[in-house]
Amino acid sequence: MLTRSCYIFVFIAVLTPACTCRKDNDKEHPTELQVSQSMPDAQFDQVVAAMRVVTLSGEPLAGMMPIATLQPNAFDKPIATGNLTDASGKSSIRFPIDQKIALRAWDPSLLYFPNNFYDVLPQSGVIKETLVVSMVKSASIEAIIIGPDGEPVQNDNAGIMLFHPVHGPWWPAEANTDEKGAVSFYRVPPGSYVIRIKVASGPMIELPETYIAPGDSTQLGAVHLH
Repeated sequence: MLTRSCYIFVFIAVLTPACTCRKDNDKEHPTELQVSQSMPDAQFDQVVAAMRVVTLSGEPLAGMMPIATLQPNAFDKPIATGNLTDASGKSSIRFPIDQKIALRAWDPSLLYFPNNFYDVLPQSGVIKETLVVSMVKSASIEAIIIGPDGEPVQNDNAGIMLFHPVHGPWWPAEANTDEKGAVSFYRVPPGSYVIRIKVASGPMIELPETYIAPGDSTQLGAVHLH
């Protein structure tokens, strides 16, 4: 069995035509896809899935890589990959069927991030339909980091961790502050996340859930570390 899940990166009004998920009391309700069990599971140990990768408006995206991972976050090394999508956004991926996996697309240049993924349960059978993955443009985050002493944290390495409201730790990034404590994190996934910021010298802070707009820069302003 397959289920389609949304990351809910962007506003629901934008997601509606591109994703069949809906939100009800902040819970996701994946839409099940039809799979065929016409072949006994013992006759095969891998499944091939066709995939089409598009923008939220439905335009095909070339150069996207189908990937299969055990979890849908940025930490898992793919257990299978497919060829980069062609000009029509199409490709396919072959993956094992003995464990639950997440199927999605990946942009090697990080200019786009997937807006949905497909959970595939063990022994799901033959996938009969093309899996459509929609992508959103990457975002950036800017902040001025202030230390516990009230002074800008100058020329220090700063790291962020984005926490997805459903899936937990989601995306790490790091960059160096300048002499004014300013720092920019580029090519991060858009969406609503709790943001944890920590500098190499020790202090950190966790910010409440913040919306990061796709294709735009989110300004956090002065962030005071504890």
